[in-house]
Amino acid sequence: MPKKLISTRRAFTLVELLVVIAIIGVLIALLLPAVQQAREAARRMQCSNNLKQIALAMHTYHDIHGQFPMPGMTANHLGWSVSILPQLEQSAIADQIDYTEGGHNDTGRRKFGPARVDAYQCPSAPASEVYSSNDDEKYQGQDSYSIHYFGMLGPMGVNAETGSNYNCEDTSSVFGGQCTEGIFWRLGSKMRDVTDGLSNTYLLGENSWVMTSYRRSWIRAKYTDSRGKLFLIAKNVQSPINSGVDDKWNTLAFGSMHPGGAMFSRGDGSVTFIAETVDFDTYLAGTSKAGGEALRTN
Repeated sequence: MPKKLISTRRAFTLVELLVVIAIIGVLIALLLPAVQQAREAARRMQCSNNLKQIALAMHTYHDIHGQFPMPGMTANHLGWSVSILPQLEQSAIADQIDYTEGGHNDTGRRKFGPARVDAYQCPSAPASEVYSSNDDEKYQGQDSYSIHYFGMLGPMGVNAETGSNYNCEDTSSVFGGQCTEGIFWRLGSKMRDVTDGLSNTYLLGENSWVMTSYRRSWIRAKYTDSRGKLFLIAKNVQSPINSGVDDKWNTLAFGSMHPGGAMFSRGDGSVTFIAETVDFDTYLAGTSKAGGEALRTN
């Protein structure tokens, strides 16, 4: 009788199995950063699109009203984030908001805090920055959404072209005072006021990084009391990008969770990424609308 063939097939040894696992681990380690980078690139693009939408909405507002929206109104504590809702195709919200005198926490306003306006939210922002950190701004137990884009009140520091200080008021205020040379100072600027050029002047900047105790509702813009004027969605420019949390509301540094810098929109509606390593004088020059500086941001 013919002999039976005996199979010589054997299983993997422990060493071989460990080698395979190690190889898979290395491949995953190499692939994961690429996946994360791709996701961040998509988030950054969405953030850029948000700023583009807001800037274009402000241009449409300017076409209708002859000026950019005001940073905030003392009478009802609302500001540009509410003013441009119709231009962002958010009339369903705009038509229901109470615009009469009163505080930001009046029911006719506060109840819209939990309404998410996608254009006001950067997808790279950490979870702690998505909602207001003030429990008083909740409505029926729902958190109020925050906002991640802020207008420019103006630069604080020295104009490198003239050697003079930029103009700021009430700097002894616990809120940090108000700088007056940006597009969003007090009454809404007109395009003709931006003599440095719309393409050379920042309109909005991103502020979506970790600063939890300073987040407030997206509908809330301005408040005045004996301590000074508090601006929620417009800021002075005093510190470099991503430079740390200031202890005064009006001087919080612009920044983001995008690696290396933050997104900004210019007065002409264009959007750009500014590196946190940008020359500070150049950065300040880009935030004044009529400083006459030769220095300009890229």
